[in-house]
Amino acid sequence: NASITASNVISTGIVRLKGYTVATLPAGTQGDTAFVTDALTPTFLTILVGGGAVVTSCFYNGTNWVAQ
Repeated sequence: NASITASNVISTGIVRLKGYTVATLPAGTQGDTAFVTDALTPTFLTILVGGGAVVTSCFYNGTNWVAQ
């Protein structure tokens, strides 16, 4: 269940994000959030590099997808 207002989304359940490989992350809009399944040694707020085996959340900072 979720309620949506002009400025908030409030969920009373689990929110499931779509997973991607780093190479298949879409063009982003600042603030977009997703997760990747193949990060190579991700470090907080650094640009993601694929080819690894780490699952991590990420967000689009307006220029690049970075690890969270």
